Amino acid sequence: MDLRNGVIMSGHVKVITEKMLKNLKLEVKTSQVEQLTLYTIMLLDGLQRQRLTGEKTAEGIIEKQIYDSLYPLQVTAFTPESEILDLGSGGGLPGIPLKICKPEIIIYLMDSNKRKINFLKETVGKLGLERVYMLNGRAEDYGQNKYYRGKYDLVLSKAVAEAAVLAEIMLPLAKVGGRVLFYKGPRGEQEVAEAEKAIDVCGGKADKVWFYKLPSGEDRILYQLIKIKSTPAKYPRRSGKPAGKPIN
Repeated sequence: MDLRNGVIMSGHVKVITEKMLKNLKLEVKTSQVEQLTLYTIMLLDGLQRQRLTGEKTAEGIIEKQIYDSLYPLQVTAFTPESEILDLGSGGGLPGIPLKICKPEIIIYLMDSNKRKINFLKETVGKLGLERVYMLNGRAEDYGQNKYYRGKYDLVLSKAVAEAAVLAEIMLPLAKVGGRVLFYKGPRGEQEVAEAEKAIDVCGGKADKVWFYKLPSGEDRILYQLIKIKSTPAKYPRRSGKPAGKPIN
């Protein structure tokens, strides 16, 4: 991308970003708008080398992925100094947009793909973000690691998996009294109903649910679980087992 085209692209992305933030009723600093703009451009550039997100245009990334990532700021609190895990972070969604808009949080980005972790390291460095840590590996393995198990105030994920699977791999990583947030489409209500046993077995309790629409008109659902008791030692099961045979 030459300088002129780069300037045009940056201006275009910034306009869409500002519109998205206005739709969310989020007030952020000019520097944070610039960070979100740069992040979008880095995602677009990274998409030429690997699949970082399902969206391939600036509009799609901002109005779907980043809007989705920042929606929790409308409905729930992010306490300063809280330790937050973004499970299955991929290209950094929702973790990086949340960190940009809430710089006081401590965030961990987990992904099993080493190339995506390398992209995240480069991105975090260029954005100048501090107290962002990378975890390369599977949630099932980290959930059985005594250092990470029960560590986080909030575990969140936009990763595509059934609700029962998410309950088993996310709840062990949350501390008792902590929270789990995950995103679903229209079928989410059925999935969460089917995941009732998995949520209970792994120490969780369904707490809140928010229904909303993306600017594109797509229906989305955000679920919050509370970790009310310790997860039994056998969970999460070994890598691949939760998805292969969900708790039911």
